[in-house]
Amino acid sequence: MAMLTSILKLLGAAVVSTTATAADLKSVTLKGDVTIIALSGDVADGDTEAAEGLIKTANDGNRLISAVRLDSPGGSLAEAVQLANLIHRAKLPTIVAAGSRCASACFIVFAAGNEKFASHDAAIGVHGVSDKFGHETAQTEEATIAMGRIASGFGVPPRIIGRMVTTHAHDIAWLTPSELRAMGTIMTDRPGHRDPPTSSDDRWLAGLDIRSEEETTPQQIDRRSLKDAPEPDRHVSHPQRK
Repeated sequence: MAMLTSILKLLGAAVVSTTATAADLKSVTLKGDVTIIALSGDVADGDTEAAEGLIKTANDGNRLISAVRLDSPGGSLAEAVQLANLIHRAKLPTIVAAGSRCASACFIVFAAGNEKFASHDAAIGVHGVSDKFGHETAQTEEATIAMGRIASGFGVPPRIIGRMVTTHAHDIAWLTPSELRAMGTIMTDRPGHRDPPTSSDDRWLAGLDIRSEEETTPQQIDRRSLKDAPEPDRHVSHPQRK
């Protein structure tokens, strides 16, 4: 836990998110009375507390949260570390559905999933850390290395960590299905025919067909709870995209 605290301080000092408001976090009840947490937008301060509140509310209503669905370009490093920590403790699966993306800080949250599910039409990417001015410094390099270590603790293979630490903060290394499978991700559908985005600023998601929640949520997911969860491993997050 001391190591986690020191990493949080390092990340908080290295990167300051420009996000002013927290992500949109809500619980969604799907077909078959399956309840998930859906996160969209930038990861920001308060998201972990909000997610924990959603889990508690579900538990108080005799329901269990089955998974966390992600659609985020990144956000606060320190907050993503804490959110990943919560997800890992609760043994929750993570999902990136068709038409969604999960990059930068979001990748660490995705990697924390007890099980990981992704569509071929999702975009999941990694890159290095920059400061709030978009600069890479000795301090941000340390933060990137720390992030790589935490990702490794979640089972992210060296190839992906290598792409993370060598990709400039203003670029994104989009992961291939084979790379995602190498970190234990289950691909939920067959490959499509869409090209990946050419830059982090592309509004390419607007043209994708978003599938229904019933289709994007794997049927084999077990319901999970925060109750009786083991202590967490270490986690980390990623920089805010301008």
